[in-house]
Amino acid sequence: MMHHGKTPFVAAAALAALCTNVAAQTGMEPEACRSLIPAAMGGPLLADDNKIALRWLSTSNYELVYRGQVFLLDAYFERGPRNRPTGVVPSEVAKTDAILIGHAHFDHISDVGPIAQRTKAKVIGAPITIETALKLGVPAGQGTVVAGGETLHFPGVIVDAALAQHSTLSRDVLDALGRVFDLDAGPATPAEAEAEKAVMAKGTFAPEVITKGTIAYAFTFDTGFKLVWIDSAGPITDGDRALAQKLGPVDIAIVAYQGHPVSQIQVPVSLELVKLFKPRIFMPTHHDQIYGTFVDLGVEPLFEAIQDALPGTQTIAPLHNRPICFDISKK
Repeated sequence: MMHHGKTPFVAAAALAALCTNVAAQTGMEPEACRSLIPAAMGGPLLADDNKIALRWLSTSNYELVYRGQVFLLDAYFERGPRNRPTGVVPSEVAKTDAILIGHAHFDHISDVGPIAQRTKAKVIGAPITIETALKLGVPAGQGTVVAGGETLHFPGVIVDAALAQHSTLSRDVLDALGRVFDLDAGPATPAEAEAEKAVMAKGTFAPEVITKGTIAYAFTFDTGFKLVWIDSAGPITDGDRALAQKLGPVDIAIVAYQGHPVSQIQVPVSLELVKLFKPRIFMPTHHDQIYGTFVDLGVEPLFEAIQDALPGTQTIAPLHNRPICFDISKK
C-alpha cells in the first residue's frame, strides 16, 4: 500500500505497476520488475543501471538487485512446515554476490551456510554473526566482520554499517504468543515440532546479539540515491544517530516493525527509527507471521503515525515475493 499526505491508501500492486510502466513502454526490463522468481533463484536481472529492484521475501528478508548484483538482506528462507514458502530454496540458489545479516538469531541467519557455499557470496555481519555463520557452514574467508562505522565498496554502491540494537520482548509475552497458535490452530505434530526445532537451532541466542551484534546497513548508490535497512526495532543507538547524520534524509528506509503484538506499543518504537532517517519512502519488514512466535501485525497504524509525523513520506506495504523497481537516477 502507498500512503502520501492525506490521500487514501493504494494497493502495493498498483504502485508496482506504476514503477514498471515506464520500463514496459520503453522495452526496458519489464520482466525483471514483475517476475515472481527471485533473481537469487535464477530470475531476470535488471539491465538498466539506473534502477534497483527490491523484493520482500518474508520476515526481514529482502532481495536487492542492482547492476547485475544480487544482495540478500538476511537469510531465513526454509522456515519450517507451518510457515508459507518464501520463494527461495537455499540448496537451489543460483546467484548471490553478498549476504548482509542484521543479527544472528535463527530467523535472520539460518540459511546463510548453503547459499554462501553455492555462490561464494561474501557474508557480512557483526563478530557474533560471522562466528555463527562459520558454524552454519559458511566457508572460511567469505566472512566480513563489521562492528559499526565501516564502509564497504561494491560496484556502483557503498555500504555503511552502524551498530544498532536488538529489540526486547518479555518472556511472558513470547510464551503467550506461542499458546495463541496452539489454541487457535492446534499444536504442532511431532514431525512439525522436530522440524521447527531444527530451524531454531540454526542461529544463536547469545546475549551479545542485543547490544553488540545487531547492525544497520545503508546503501549509497553512485547516483546519490540512499537506502537504509534495519532488521530489528531496538532503541536508537549512537551508531544509528551517526549513520543518520552522515546520510541525511534517505530515499528509502526499510525498518523492522516487530516484537510487540499490540500495535499501540510497537508503533512508537519503530516510528522513532523512521523519523531519524526521514525517508521519502518507507517499507516495513519483520511484520509478518512466524508460526508459533509472531502474529501478523497490521501496518496501517504505523503508516498513519508516519503520515502524521512525516507527511511527505510515502508508505509502501510490499506484497510477498513481488518485485518493486525504483528509478535511482539523479533528477
